[in-house]
Amino acid sequence: MTVYVDDMFRKATVPNGARSVTGEWCHMQADTREELDAMADMIGLRRAWIQYPDDDVKRHYDVTRPRRAAAVAAGAVEVGMLDLARMRAKWRAERRAARSSERGPDV
Repeated sequence: MTVYVDDMFRKATVPNGARSVTGEWCHMQADTREELDAMADMIGLRRAWIQYPDDDVKRHYDVTRPRRAAAVAAGAVEVGMLDLARMRAKWRAERRAARSSERGPDV
């Protein structure tokens, strides 16, 4: 099981309550929700900041460059933005196949 951080580095200003955070943003995603939340806790992210919390494939945190570095220092694996997109496609296909096998053969 693994936590991943991509190399998007998209410049943006994001509202955070009464202030805004300006930085270069990336995605942090993991094989499981438990791993993702544990890493978020380790690097000081609020769990309320999770994106798509109920979607196993799209679930992630947006992280700034310093938080990304903290995640890597804590064991996250650096991947390219396109690599993470490919991983999401693979996860989506695996979930689709699992749902299909749960339904059984079509008659």
